[in-house]
Amino acid sequence: MIRQAHLLEACCDLVAEVVRATGSAKLKVTGLSMLPAIWPGDVLTISRISPKLLEPDQIVLYRRNGKLTAHRVVQVAHDHFLTRGDCVPSLDPPVPFSAMVGQVIAVCRNGRAVKLQPSPWQRTAAWFLRHSDLSIRLLLHLRAASGHLTEIPEKQIL
Repeated sequence: MIRQAHLLEACCDLVAEVVRATGSAKLKVTGLSMLPAIWPGDVLTISRISPKLLEPDQIVLYRRNGKLTAHRVVQVAHDHFLTRGDCVPSLDPPVPFSAMVGQVIAVCRNGRAVKLQPSPWQRTAAWFLRHSDLSIRLLLHLRAASGHLTEIPEKQIL
């Protein structure tokens, strides 16, 4: 268990270093916290950005507790920012600028680009998903039944 935590943290360090050194990286999503805008299996393109350029509604990738999280910025302060997953009911704890890896600049789903800004229906769906685990399960089962999701992941944060 400790070895797995160290490996996960090393992967986080590697991704952060790749973004810092090259300016970008691509990651496959495993979590559910950004439904319906971002689905498990989507590929995110992360780009280096100065924390001074952060604005609400941008999606950022940051490190916390040895994991990477991609959530939408809600508020920016002088030394930290607040985020929340689209279908998560509560805000995340404040994220220091030093924990930020980069900004999500693109989402690719099944080889096609997906818009980063949620549509009105996605905002409405996210509201329902924030307030009902049952709606998340139903959405995942419908997606799996349509053949767009090969396995239904356990509820987890991205």
